[in-house]
Formats: sequence, C-alpha cells, structure tokens
Amino acid sequence: MYAPAVDERFHKLRQITALKLHGQPHPPGNANSVFLLEKTGRRYYLMPAPFFPNNINISVPELFDGYYLYVILADHPQQVMIGPDVTNEQFSEEQTIGGHSSISMGGDVLYAGVLDFLHRELIMWNNASGHYLPSAASRFTQLTPNVKRLLPEALFCDGSSWLP
Repeated sequence: MYAPAVDERFHKLRQITALKLHGQPHPPGNANSVFLLEKTGRRYYLMPAPFFPNNINISVPELFDGYYLYVILADHPQQVMIGPDVTNEQFSEEQTIGGHSSISMGGDVLYAGVLDFLHRELIMWNNASGHYLPSAASRFTQLTPNVKRLLPEALFCDGSSWLP
C-alpha cells in the first residue's frame, strides 16, 4: 500500500549528490561571520553557527538588508548557513566572508548561492556560486523540506548570469 510512496522518496534521496569545491578556497569564516539562518513567519533572523566552539558567547548581528552568501553543507543538509557578502555595507570587513568556500570551510555542499533581504524578509535567492556551480534544476533534488521552507521556490531566480 505504501510501497510506491516509499520507492519515490528513496529515488529522490538517491539523486542527492554533494558538490565539490572548484578552485582555491577563500579563507575560512568564523563564528563572527558565519551564521545559521532561521525564520518565523515571513521574518528571518540569524543564529550562531552550530559548528563553532563556544558559539553561545557570540554576539549575533541583526539580519540587515542586502546580500548574503549561503551554502547547504553536505554534513548539515537541514540547515542554511550564511555569511554577509563583502558588498553588504552594513557589516565591517571582519564580519564579511570572501566566498561560499568561507562558509563551507572548503567542504562539500548540496547547494549554494546568494540571498537578498529587505526588512528581514527574503526577496530573492539564487544559485550563483562560482566555487560550487550548482545548476538551477538541482534545487529540486538537493534541498530538504526544511531548506525549502527557508528558501521558497517562488523567490528563486536563476543565478547563472547574475551579478550583484
């Protein structure tokens, strides 16, 4: 009775493949520049990244307007990790990251791109990542239900030719 649904679910899970880093990684981010993305209703906020020691002592900044880079780590497929892009003037240079590999520490990811926020609401997300090169179509197989909650399909823009 449930076999077709289970078979379909496992078929989708088998399509998930980790994306490897292309090129040289940027310097790694830190607990002051890499954060976990969460949301309540339509509003988003930042939380300490779970993989830095003593992250409870970190002062997490407000989610300001502007661009952020994000990755879905292969080791943390339910979470969206983000860091302020160097073009985001709301953050100091020490709080921004050099690229997607700064968030991933050079590790494998399931997806990566750019997020744009206005008044703590997501207005656009894409797949613009030169280090991981995710295809636009792979978002249908690479993203878990929790990530799809954070990154609504209606706000996706193909990033293959995107420039900030």
